[in-house]
Amino acid sequence: MRSWRGRTSITGLLTLSFALAGCPKKDDEDGGKDDGKADGKADSKADDGKAEGDDEGEPTLQVAGGDETVEGPVPPDTSMVLFSIEGALVPVACFDKDAGAIKAGNDCKKMVNEGDEVRLDAGFSNARNKKAGGSTEPQCLAGAGKEVAIAIDGLAEANYKYATWPPSGVKAVKVVDAEATTGGSATTLDDDTKGKLLAAIKKDKASVGDELTLHQRAEVELDDNGKKDVFLSVHIKDPKIIEQYAWSGVFLARDGNLDDLVLVDKSKSKKDVFELRGTVNLDGAGDKELWFRVVQAEGGGGDRVYTVNGGAPKGVGKWTCGA
Repeated sequence: MRSWRGRTSITGLLTLSFALAGCPKKDDEDGGKDDGKADGKADSKADDGKAEGDDEGEPTLQVAGGDETVEGPVPPDTSMVLFSIEGALVPVACFDKDAGAIKAGNDCKKMVNEGDEVRLDAGFSNARNKKAGGSTEPQCLAGAGKEVAIAIDGLAEANYKYATWPPSGVKAVKVVDAEATTGGSATTLDDDTKGKLLAAIKKDKASVGDELTLHQRAEVELDDNGKKDVFLSVHIKDPKIIEQYAWSGVFLARDGNLDDLVLVDKSKSKKDVFELRGTVNLDGAGDKELWFRVVQAEGGGGDRVYTVNGGAPKGVGKWTCGA
């Protein structure tokens, strides 16, 4: 319940605003300086996200948000690592500029040296640069003795969703809104879509039932052709075993064409479902890569990146956290 202070704050703020409007600013008295930024140019770039060259249609290399503006190259002009957050930074996939290849696992981890800056992102404007620490064990593998992650301070400061090295790598990542894609009308199935999904599932496994549940419906553009590519994560409950699925997997409908569903992957354990977390343009060319997470029925999960390149999606490396 709001306090009396909350109810009267608007009047007080308005009075203070009018009073301050006629007062000279300290920056004006000091010659118009603004924290060392000349003529507000730096603030202008942070506000509109543009860098020099944007007028000619070149992609910006700046990202606004958090404690500073991020500047720097993006793939293919630099190597890059995408991390998931598991109490530490777990490499999901990376682009090795020298090899011209997308990799995963330890090949990505060893690209980042202790003391290098990485960018932690929680969405919106909540992002920070932090210093990478040494090798450590992620929470998802606690007790396994596998130091496959990178330690970092400050993970408790915000609900960080992912991280990149170098910091400018955030330009290559686009996160899907999980709440908007895993509930409400997004997961309501019409009869036509349900029928097409069931037909695609039964091509893979004919013996499953018809009680189909849509876990996630997400739309992204893999090739920026103006047409949305649709991802449908679905599962069918096992009628005999609690907390297990008769079938669980995710389909891609390229350009939204539900008549040509492509199976991205299916659950081998039948105890998890797939969620598209976002896309990442790791190599700066062709179709964007897909960033998926498997969510396990008993809790936990793991992440993996899939390449597309105009064909069927193909997983890079293994699922993180032993998923």
